[in-house]
Amino acid sequence: MVAGIKAMVATQEELNKGMQIPTDMVVDVSWLDACFHMNVKELELARIDELLCPTHTFGRIVAQNNNTLVIATNSSAANGIDLIAIPMRWVEKITMFS
Repeated sequence: MVAGIKAMVATQEELNKGMQIPTDMVVDVSWLDACFHMNVKELELARIDELLCPTHTFGRIVAQNNNTLVIATNSSAANGIDLIAIPMRWVEKITMFS
């Protein structure tokens, strides 16, 4: 706990069991995204998972179902909300802050 902030972690296993994260919860989502690679000379099949891009998304949970997690990364009265939709199966873990 830092400066009164509490953090809880949800794993992919918990998400697979249907764990619901409260909307408006501030989160750090660790997930693996697709990644483009150019000029590849050799590919080791045993290491292809390393070609994915470790990614962090910070924001507020807006919606969630079994397939998709939607996070608002920016909110403005003038411009609306910027959203990112992350496939639930791509999530490695979610750190929730309260």
